[in-house]
Amino acid sequence: MANPTTRVLAVLELLQTHVQMGGAELAERLGVNRRNIRRYITLLEDMGVPIIRQKI
Repeated sequence: MANPTTRVLAVLELLQTHVQMGGAELAERLGVNRRNIRRYITLLEDMGVPIIRQKI
């Protein structure tokens, strides 16, 4: 999954199906680091996708 757009869409799909999934698990599933996940989340928010961030 080398294409960044594909990874952003994969993040969106995972968040829609697993509401409580954290950054570490997202990164592990996609084979990227947590910094990339934060970047993908920001891209989704910039596109108007509502992301609810929860501190546990």
